[in-house]
Amino acid sequence: MALVSRPSALVAVLALVIAACGNATGDDTTPAPAEVTAPAVLGHVKGVEDAPLTIIEYASPTCSHCKDFHDNIMPTLEEKFISTGKVTFIFREFPLNDLDVAAYAIANCAGEDKFFDVLDDLFEHQSDIFAASKTGKIKDVFIEIAARHGIADTKALDACIANRSIRQRIADTMMTGDALGVKATPTFIVNGKVKPADDDVRSPEAFEAYLNGELQKIAE
Repeated sequence: MALVSRPSALVAVLALVIAACGNATGDDTTPAPAEVTAPAVLGHVKGVEDAPLTIIEYASPTCSHCKDFHDNIMPTLEEKFISTGKVTFIFREFPLNDLDVAAYAIANCAGEDKFFDVLDDLFEHQSDIFAASKTGKIKDVFIEIAARHGIADTKALDACIANRSIRQRIADTMMTGDALGVKATPTFIVNGKVKPADDDVRSPEAFEAYLNGELQKIAE
């Protein structure tokens, strides 16, 4: 599985986009909706918190390789490792472009209990997002996705995307990836160490074998 790299110049651009906390509405003091609270840990967690193995994924909803991992490998990870208490999985936002920033804002606005549902929706409609971005219809697609997860109308969507605290949270999460040396998506941090880009994430079977090997090292 090849990785999608983010040009270094885009880091600064995204920082400016995220810092411009209200340009969509002209209001840089837009408060977070009352129901939106920050997660207890940095990122969005699946599984028990005291599993022997912790996997952090830095990913982008417009990254084709992230979608491949989500569609083809994540089901095995959930079934055989997360649900069995062997792995704590933490998803962290690592936007590659302004579409990702908006998409992640929607996922955060929907609430922590719906974050992964929105993420599923974003990956399922990745091709629609790409097509809409080329035809000037991207807001229509985001309105449809947002509405399926409780963000009722255009006004609510605009407020969500312009929300200062949510944008700052995404920026803070992105910067932790930069600090860890994340240069591309998807990147995995396994028990505190950056996992090299190799064949282990090319198939469910290969990733399962890799994780079993890591668990064996812990047990020894």
